[in-house]
Amino acid sequence: MKIAIDISQAIYGTGVSVYTKNLAASLISSFPQEEFLLFGGSLRRRDDLEKIARRLKAKSVIYPYPPKVMDFIWNSLHVLPVEKLIGQVDLVHTSDWAEPPSSLPKVTTVHDLVPFKFPQTTTDSIRQTHRKRLAWVARESSAVIAVSQSTKKDLIESLKIPEEKIHVIYEGVESRYSPQPPAITAAIKRKYHLEGDYLFSLSTLEPRKNQDRLIQAYTQIKDKYPGLKLVLGGKTGWGEKIKPVEGVIMPGFIPDADLPALYSGCIAFPFPSLYEGFGLSPLQAMACGAAVVTSNVSSMPEVVGKAGILVDPEDVKSIKAGIIRAIKNRADLRAKSIKRASQFTWEETAKKTYQVYQQVIKQKNK
Repeated sequence: MKIAIDISQAIYGTGVSVYTKNLAASLISSFPQEEFLLFGGSLRRRDDLEKIARRLKAKSVIYPYPPKVMDFIWNSLHVLPVEKLIGQVDLVHTSDWAEPPSSLPKVTTVHDLVPFKFPQTTTDSIRQTHRKRLAWVARESSAVIAVSQSTKKDLIESLKIPEEKIHVIYEGVESRYSPQPPAITAAIKRKYHLEGDYLFSLSTLEPRKNQDRLIQAYTQIKDKYPGLKLVLGGKTGWGEKIKPVEGVIMPGFIPDADLPALYSGCIAFPFPSLYEGFGLSPLQAMACGAAVVTSNVSSMPEVVGKAGILVDPEDVKSIKAGIIRAIKNRADLRAKSIKRASQFTWEETAKKTYQVYQQVIKQKNK
């Protein structure tokens, strides 16, 4: 098979970026008998996309068109079949952002349905883009990959996509996410000017991620844990900026290389998001042995299972109680977290994704 994979989202430092890079890498290494073509578009960051393709040792077609242009051409006008840019292939795996027309079989991964489930937590631009794209997914994709049972349920309810067309394939966690030695965690604490114990949370800073309630919960437990800091890692998204609060540290974007040590060194990893298609940060944290506190809604219970503390993300008291419980039981949770995270691998994600490709090609050839 000759399989084309859209890697446009790989350069933005998001959970979708992590998925895109790791899925492509695992497919290429696991199935060397197949030919993979990586494609994507960017004007200012074209070189970055080309570097990713070279690092993965795959052929690529990277076109110099900005995402907004491709959004308009593919999601709004829905013209310019993708094969006009990439040539003939057997199957196209499309991205989280643009849905090109094509006469070729298409597989699309849908990470979440935020614009449908929580429209108030996104911008008008994001809502419009996703609604247009998902409408084409529902009409044209031969198969849809959902990253959780929660997302599958949302696809059926919101887009009326037939259940048999949807394949649930969980994301994985890279092997470098593992408990780090004390010397390494100590070094990373010095880098981020952390003394003593700290809570660590990682996500884009925006309303859906629920940082405001997390900060409120933190301020209520500071007296119980003197010197405790709250590190909110991640780029600023949209919405009102978080007001400075004593003890809350916001270092901005954190390089991937620093994450295993930050996860390993925290006394708890609170992640009370209002909605997640999967929840990659809690999984990475568990792989490093962190005591995870996350929401009892959408996909989060699927990811953490019984290895984490589940809380009501809309109740500050519940978040507070969950964090205290995690701190007290972090030794027990550490072992459970590592065991749970070991069940999620990118190799398994690639294997199941490849099986979907085979089914789609088989159906086409009938």
